[in-house]
Amino acid sequence: MKDFPKYNDQSWHAKLNDTCQEIIQAYRANPEHVILISGPTASGKSGLAMCVAQALNGVILSADSMQIYRGFDIGTAKATPEEQRLIPHFMIDIVDPDQNYSVARFAEDARLILDDKAKEGRVVIVCGGTGQYIQALLDGIVFFSHERDDKLRAEIAAEAEGEGLAKLWQKIVRLDPDTAKTMESTDSRRIIRFHELYKLTGKTRSQIDLESRALDNKYNFLPYFLDPGRAFLNMRIAARTSQMLDEGLVEETSALLSKYPDTGLQPYYGIGYREVIAYLSGEYSYEEMVEWIVIHTRQYAKRQRTWFRPRTDLIRV
Repeated sequence: MKDFPKYNDQSWHAKLNDTCQEIIQAYRANPEHVILISGPTASGKSGLAMCVAQALNGVILSADSMQIYRGFDIGTAKATPEEQRLIPHFMIDIVDPDQNYSVARFAEDARLILDDKAKEGRVVIVCGGTGQYIQALLDGIVFFSHERDDKLRAEIAAEAEGEGLAKLWQKIVRLDPDTAKTMESTDSRRIIRFHELYKLTGKTRSQIDLESRALDNKYNFLPYFLDPGRAFLNMRIAARTSQMLDEGLVEETSALLSKYPDTGLQPYYGIGYREVIAYLSGEYSYEEMVEWIVIHTRQYAKRQRTWFRPRTDLIRV
């Protein structure tokens, strides 16, 4: 049975305009709350956050694990310079591509910003689709620090090279099926990191996250989740991919590679950039590059929807 879109661009835009007014009213009735807008990629989170921020003289705190990197602009749909001048944005462009950044560090940095803005009396709109970032704020997670072990990581990487990444992936599926649902079977960086933590702690990623949860959360949220449906998202993703390429995604990636040639850097694993790198290296034709960006983005949107589905505290739009 064909999956027909519930919305078109015009009707979804109208829905978001109505939602903007609903959020404004909800905040005015609960001014001590932090507004949070999440949802799958291409669902319209950023535009909605801008609408709310303009109406309430607020600031936007990005909860996107790719927008933290300087220079990675087009492929992350980062707020434009004009938008940033109109509304202050935080947690974007805060680290260079060759620097490591973790969800634990995000949680710490984001809470400092929330505290500062609360003292200033400014409205904060958290906006993003990175599940672990959103979870860390909503659940008040305080992460235990687990320093990377480069020697152990190299050993696991060698194991992946020798025995195949698929074998390590199947171990994750058996050990921690919940975490497996949030990553791709070909994401070597996250698969290796999972096994590194497991060997260092004897615990799975899910166990570590569970033990990291705080007893309470000092922030109250108005948490909204946008989900216009799979069919509509698929159309939006295809259109946004074309837009990003028209805006210069290939050229942006090429410029980044000239400055940071190590393709093993964390942000190069981001969707859009890794496919462009494959195109520039001759692995993909241009048409194959476009196709794989669309496919991988749709897969990511599906994982985002799956990640947030069990939550009962979200106001779903």
